[in-house]
Amino acid sequence: MRAPSLLSLTLVCLTSASLVACAGKQVPQHSGYKGKKPTPWTRPKVIELDDEFAAKAETELDYAAFKRAKWFELTLPGPGALQLDLESVPAGDEDMDVAMEVLDANNHVLVRADADSEDVNEQKKQRTLSDLAEGTYLIHVYLEGRLNAADVELRLKFMRGDRAWKSDFPNQVSFVGELPIVPPLDDTPDKPVKVAKVNKRPRRVPTTEPTAATGRAPLVADITDVQPSTTGSKIVVGGGTSDGLDNGMRGSVTGVKNASFTLSGCNANRCFANVRAAVDDVRSAGTVIVRP
Repeated sequence: MRAPSLLSLTLVCLTSASLVACAGKQVPQHSGYKGKKPTPWTRPKVIELDDEFAAKAETELDYAAFKRAKWFELTLPGPGALQLDLESVPAGDEDMDVAMEVLDANNHVLVRADADSEDVNEQKKQRTLSDLAEGTYLIHVYLEGRLNAADVELRLKFMRGDRAWKSDFPNQVSFVGELPIVPPLDDTPDKPVKVAKVNKRPRRVPTTEPTAATGRAPLVADITDVQPSTTGSKIVVGGGTSDGLDNGMRGSVTGVKNASFTLSGCNANRCFANVRAAVDDVRSAGTVIVRP
């Protein structure tokens, strides 16, 4: 049997289905997102800065597996500069490209690192945003090509700027414990009396509803801060692991409809949560109830 010529092999490749290359690798024809009308930016992964205003996030991208992009949400504690270092490790195709863009609260793109940039196809990319205002930003990391897949690491570093910060005391300090109310004038009586104390710690409340498997009653805690976010409101709960609260616990804003949430970013004295409710409604409520 005569061996096929180079021309005949070329014709076989060209007349094959457009979804399959000569090497046999299928090219995805979908958008890289699941669902008919995907809106992944409405459910971003929250990135929390540490005490040194730094953070790291990792993700796996795979266009064929409907994981073309990953969205992150970052809230800056005050005005300043933000440095982003993106590093990708290709899964096969060395010429693939992982792109990145940063958007403000109005969905305006502030900076990009994409196919039109000088560092296209580079595995390490860096961008710096200077003089940013306090607030919440979205970071979009995505694949450029339909055959691309990669492991991605994103490192963030926030540098405080020269502009004055708004005071958010006492949100950024540790809880100092219960303090007595001190009158403006010295009214010390001859005999010692008990002094009233301010108690802002989470408190358990009686309930007629069946308790969870833990057998513990729900806790009521104060909302110490509310900021707008892309999904509604981001709140700081004035209680943490030392009070019985922890990541993954579910709760709701007192008296506000559609205001359920899941606690995250908990330390000993505070927790964070995202709520699908208006900022004004959450601020008016002032408290949350959490079920252990």
